[in-house]
Amino acid sequence: RGPPPAPARFRSTRRLVVMLAIVYVSAFVVAAWAPFAYHHRAVHGVVNPTHLALTLFNAINLLICLWENALYLHVKKIRKKYLAMKRTLGHGTFPPKLCLFEDVSLRDALTYEHWGIVWATYSLLDPSYSDQTSFGFWIDSGNGVVTMIPTLMLSVGATWAIPGVDAQALGVVGIVFNYQMLYGTVLYFGNYLKNQYYRGTSAAYVGLVVAMNAIWIVFPAAWMWMCWGMIRTGSLDALR
Repeated sequence: RGPPPAPARFRSTRRLVVMLAIVYVSAFVVAAWAPFAYHHRAVHGVVNPTHLALTLFNAINLLICLWENALYLHVKKIRKKYLAMKRTLGHGTFPPKLCLFEDVSLRDALTYEHWGIVWATYSLLDPSYSDQTSFGFWIDSGNGVVTMIPTLMLSVGATWAIPGVDAQALGVVGIVFNYQMLYGTVLYFGNYLKNQYYRGTSAAYVGLVVAMNAIWIVFPAAWMWMCWGMIRTGSLDALR
């Protein structure tokens, strides 16, 4: 009689390492955030809650940028998966087992194609994400291309001095791309309401849509406030 099987959150076979998708997601966000949090304290000798919160948002936004690339690259497969789930589940509800709590091999987790499941699932609440003619598709897939480098640049500049980039230049970059994210989110949410995608959806799921979009309004607005301070004072003191 052999040993019992390993728990679902981590299994190893001869060829594959399998973990819950949320483990990969959490590991990525921590890896994209922890270096900035650690080195900020090492360089400046303090823990700055504003720096911690804003760079954590940037780490999450970086993950979303990668997922948005997956949306653009695999929209046809995303739509096919969405339609299959809709036939089974209908509109306005998620599968009993959410995609983030499914077992995923490391090999699959390192591909764009796998993470298309996030958009196929979310399309059950808002089908515009599986429609490449919609505003929702283009604003998010566009974000994945244009905001990745500025996101990293802002986290780096908030932690270390970037040669040749002063506080005012960094502030201009930060205001421009955070305004673009905030503006796009407001328009997207207007599209969600105007097209009444909330119809047939429970209050809990509508609340989820509101909460997720609120993140991309509150934090870009906070970054814009900080960046305006950089431009006005020529200093990064508020983040140091």
